[in-house]
Amino acid sequence: MMEWSLSELYPSFDSPQYQEDMKKLETQINAFNEWSEKALTDYNDASAKAEEGIKQTMVIAELYDKLASFAQLTMSVEAQNEDAAKAADKVHTIVASMALGDTRFKKWLAGITNLDSVINESSLLKEHEYFIKDAVRYAKRLLSEQEEQLISQMQTTGSLAWSRLQGSLTSKLLVDITVDGKEQKLPLTVVRNMAFHENRNVRRTAYEAELRGYEKIDEGVAASLNGIKGEFLTISEKRGYRDPLEATLETMKMDRSVFDTLMDVMKESLPIFRRYLKIKAQLLGDGDGLPWYDLFAPVGKSNRTFTINDAKDYIVSNFAKFAPELSNLARQAFEEKWIDYTPREGKRGGAFCSGIHPIKQSRIMANFDGTFDGVTSLSHELGHAFHNWCQRDESILNADSPMPLAETASTFNETMIAEIAMSEADNDEKLFILEKSLSGDTQVVVDILSRFLFESEVFQRRSQGPLSVSELKEIMANAQEQAYGDGLNWDYLHPYMWVNKPHYYYANLHFYNFPYAFGQLFSKALYAMYKEQGKDFLPAYENLLRNTGKHDIKDLGSLIGVNLTDKKFWEKSIALIEEEVNEFERLANQ
Repeated sequence: MMEWSLSELYPSFDSPQYQEDMKKLETQINAFNEWSEKALTDYNDASAKAEEGIKQTMVIAELYDKLASFAQLTMSVEAQNEDAAKAADKVHTIVASMALGDTRFKKWLAGITNLDSVINESSLLKEHEYFIKDAVRYAKRLLSEQEEQLISQMQTTGSLAWSRLQGSLTSKLLVDITVDGKEQKLPLTVVRNMAFHENRNVRRTAYEAELRGYEKIDEGVAASLNGIKGEFLTISEKRGYRDPLEATLETMKMDRSVFDTLMDVMKESLPIFRRYLKIKAQLLGDGDGLPWYDLFAPVGKSNRTFTINDAKDYIVSNFAKFAPELSNLARQAFEEKWIDYTPREGKRGGAFCSGIHPIKQSRIMANFDGTFDGVTSLSHELGHAFHNWCQRDESILNADSPMPLAETASTFNETMIAEIAMSEADNDEKLFILEKSLSGDTQVVVDILSRFLFESEVFQRRSQGPLSVSELKEIMANAQEQAYGDGLNWDYLHPYMWVNKPHYYYANLHFYNFPYAFGQLFSKALYAMYKEQGKDFLPAYENLLRNTGKHDIKDLGSLIGVNLTDKKFWEKSIALIEEEVNEFERLANQ
């Protein structure tokens, strides 16, 4: 049974409202395709044609957002709901038919020789200037319609098929493991979750069993990785990119200079993270370097428990210390049934926030377990909801943030809640909170750096030919040594980490992970600015969130008065992390 309310979207899948909107979506897309074919043959009345294309795109986007959200949200809490699954397939199939008209419109926009003049003739076009110019940038990379169609068809039996194979192999893998003296075959996810177990022998047994388990599927997964990366090398070269990274940065709306600055700061921060890892190793009796199986070992203890009402009161009252708008939004989310929070059969794991722009609301799925971690997770997702709220009055075409900025408000909230909790905790709980925070930061900075190094080397070597399992394991181990350094015990690395991470196997999105590092460090630097400026920071912060869909990342810095190619900005976040490491060391030595 759902805990959130979706009636603001539709009463049901067979309701007249849902069926009418589904028909309307199909009609609108057909009309758009026909219009683009007939109208976009010349550049007479270019401003009027551009306006019409934008208007039609907006109508389709709004309909799609409502219909797809209703289906996807229903499936996320009712996995066996066949009506939702059929509706999701149908809406995606209908929208896929828009591809030809959409490509035609974007290519037509790219052909306007006096684009700035055309945009300035219309307030609607001026409002969507970034969307239009981004579409032009994308269109200039497109090949001919026949080639694009061929790529799309070939990917069905190429990268998309390889991606499905990796997902199938890892999801069906049963790991042979001895638990409590009994030999068992357990799903990979169950074995990997043992990395968080309190008992060190359990963690090590799971780690060793996991590595052995991958031997059953490593050849198939290696073939998948070779197929996907090889295909993307070919496509990115055909589109005129210097390398796959350039293609990804363009997709992420990130300038290379910003990326290079981020990477430099990440690499320069490594000694701080290695110091934390060594402290944790000593706490656990591991000596100087942490073995991989102890990376997620729990440290400290939190005995606090929360009911959902306790969590609501804690979040709402503490958010109010930062901003009334954030606190009010959190209260609204709890009271108006925006949140589905109880774990149950048929509901997916984890947590997410889905913005529903047409109704100016969000929906949050969580699996609240009564722990402080559960409160932190809700705070994180409410950050996404706040970001969506800040964009509520923007056009739907201006409310789509690039991936590196998607975690800004959520991580900001996490940082704030962790700091408040620290001020209330005893030493044992402080150690627990700090360990959770530093472990997360280590994954987002250090491990993501290792993933970037791995993927860069894979692309470089794959351009010369396919890579073997042993080569992939060697590349991964080398990447982990470079990133973690002497913070890890090199006798216990994870050379198979490329097998289980789905991010390496996305057909059209590569170097998937570094945007998370950007988001983590960006939001922490913003929090450091808030601590410096106090309430004066709030208007600039909300303005930043409102505009994340209307600027390239480099240009967004000016909205908060910073230069994102200046290391000093990023070093604010590293300074916060270093403070936590210092406190972690102090508590560990007591």
